[in-house]
Amino acid sequence: MPDLAGLRPGDPATVGAYGLSGRLGEGGQGIVYLATAPDGTKVALKLLRADLAGDAEASERFVREVAMARRVAPFCTAQVVETGLYGGRPYIVSEYIDGPTLADVVRRQGPRTGTSLHRLAIGTITALVAIHQAGIVHRDFKPSNVLLASDGPRVIDFGIARALDLSSTLTVAVIGTPSYMAPEQLTQSNPGPRSDMFAWACTLLYAASGQPPFGQDSVPAVVNRIMHTEADTGSIADPALRALVTECLAKDPAGRPSASDALMRLLGHAPAPAPRTASSGQRLPGVRGSGLLQEGSAAAGPHTPTTGSHMAAGPHTTAGPQEGAGPYAGAGPYAGAGSQAAHPHVGAGPYAAAGPHAPGRQARPGPHTWPTRRRRTGWVVTAVVSGALTLVAATALVAVRLSEGSGGGGTTPTSTAAQVATSAPATTPTTAPATRPAIRSIALPGTSVRVEERAGDPMELVSYTLDSGKRLYVRQHATGAFTADSRYFEYALDPRTGRALATDADYTTDGYATVSIVDHATGGRRAIRLSPRPVFPTTPRWSPDGKYGLVTLFKGAENNTVEYGYGIVDVTYEKGRVFEIKEQGAGKWRFFWDAGGQAVGTWVGDRMTFYDLNGRLVRTLRDVGAPVWVEGDDVSPTGSRFLAHCTTDATTLCARSTSGGGADAVTIPFAAVRLIGWWDDEHLAVWRIKDKGYEAVVIDLKGQVSRVLATAAEKAEFDKMGFRFARVPA
Repeated sequence: MPDLAGLRPGDPATVGAYGLSGRLGEGGQGIVYLATAPDGTKVALKLLRADLAGDAEASERFVREVAMARRVAPFCTAQVVETGLYGGRPYIVSEYIDGPTLADVVRRQGPRTGTSLHRLAIGTITALVAIHQAGIVHRDFKPSNVLLASDGPRVIDFGIARALDLSSTLTVAVIGTPSYMAPEQLTQSNPGPRSDMFAWACTLLYAASGQPPFGQDSVPAVVNRIMHTEADTGSIADPALRALVTECLAKDPAGRPSASDALMRLLGHAPAPAPRTASSGQRLPGVRGSGLLQEGSAAAGPHTPTTGSHMAAGPHTTAGPQEGAGPYAGAGPYAGAGSQAAHPHVGAGPYAAAGPHAPGRQARPGPHTWPTRRRRTGWVVTAVVSGALTLVAATALVAVRLSEGSGGGGTTPTSTAAQVATSAPATTPTTAPATRPAIRSIALPGTSVRVEERAGDPMELVSYTLDSGKRLYVRQHATGAFTADSRYFEYALDPRTGRALATDADYTTDGYATVSIVDHATGGRRAIRLSPRPVFPTTPRWSPDGKYGLVTLFKGAENNTVEYGYGIVDVTYEKGRVFEIKEQGAGKWRFFWDAGGQAVGTWVGDRMTFYDLNGRLVRTLRDVGAPVWVEGDDVSPTGSRFLAHCTTDATTLCARSTSGGGADAVTIPFAAVRLIGWWDDEHLAVWRIKDKGYEAVVIDLKGQVSRVLATAAEKAEFDKMGFRFARVPA
């Protein structure tokens, strides 16, 4: 266990909901405390210096900016749990890792060699893959930000660098530690992911030699060496690892490999690539997404043998889409019609569901073996909500930069009765995805709709429903083709993990509605019992970090339904919880995730209400416009804005700050009949009337159209369709 010092006079006894028991460390940013969560879990709580985040507005901007830290996949990283403000000072709560830093171990025990060094290399690069695929650049990767836990190395302090750079009042201070900074960090205000590869190589050389490769004397001397001299890599005995580290130390970021490519080489899956452009970033075929991260995480753990010059880490994984930033873009609910087991009608037209499925039309498929997954002990899975809409962060240190320029109650149903593993339909492929053309036009089966896709699009269509939900079509993993799947009402894919959250077409024999966690590549699923009839789930949506699923609950039968509340699905433990919200109208506009994944929100009249993951009301936003139906992301990818109608006449859209302030609302002069959601932080994807049908277009925040995404020739057909887009991994 890391050294623990007692609390000092002036230290708070509690911060938010956390009780402090001692000091784990103190640095330039603030103090790190050992704390205890309300459920008894140990966590690490960092209370930042007030001057780092600036005034109250800057502090709020800080916690919004670091929201993406929760989107980092839990592979070889210390997960961020919560962040908030205490007396105007930002605090950050993260998973407590019981282990020393790499810097401490090297100082006390000497350099790492052989298998130990290989495992360190694989674990730390796996963490960088997860961090980069969440759209984050660490910018302060160094030995003291690597913890050596019993199950392998863990990287900490990711996600705060950009936030401090944007919000700090220290005009001469920037993010990074000179001995581990890439050349471009010394001259650019916004370095890219390849700067982390330079820092990773420096950290490996420190582990292998016991000394920073460019020294640690005066800042000017260190900077001069980084800019103009080559590091000595002779302390790394293995030729393959030494060659990789040497490439990562290239002065030009274009000459460095990406984290994904480096990990594949360490795992023995790819030959050494030729230098590529810094913007390349494409992944090599074979191991992708969560499969690559799982393999890297396993190889970094204890008792993993080596093979030749690379770590052996199991079979060459092909299943699973790429990891990426941003949550799944969910769509609105569409119930069906028909049999006694059907979920009832909950609305009609383009802004609501339009009738039930007929879930009794097929028997449940036979058994299927659910894929195994490695569970790491000690993960923090409790998320505690504080007052802001987006409260997530991690940490880094501050150093000097040289600049070229100037400045309700819940219930937990027993899940075992419904955990029935099922096989995929015969049409479900199990091979790796085929390469798709750069520009493609897709005619959706059974419709007049045509979708236009381009390589590099941040979103793509993954499923759709016809005839008010009577038929569901799901995009196949291997071919990209859409095929019918009668097992589910709705299908929400999270491409980062390769999992889908689906509302099942059947009830259990004892009358419970279920949702399934689906392996998108194989079609295998695990059904989780959720709510007793007549309460049923709609609108499945993934949390930003992919750990939880959200469904909106309705109660009733056929054409007589009312809002009931929401359900939370814990993917790790495969359990569901149901929360009844008694406020009239809560859930009519469906529930959605806040950007940090710590609360869920919904419109109630002209205000937005937010509830934590235990059913408690935690925040209300007033004077934020009028409700708008968003099929996908209500909140922008970076968590800074949400969408609303500016007024009740619904003639214009407003992009408003998630902090609740109305002064910075952006008015978008565009009359959209239906919103797909945020395309990126500066563009929306919307449907508008076109001739006798509709077309989906991308617009900027001034309402200017930049391209057409889809066309629907038949209005009556379109009005009974539902569309689910997912955010494509970066």
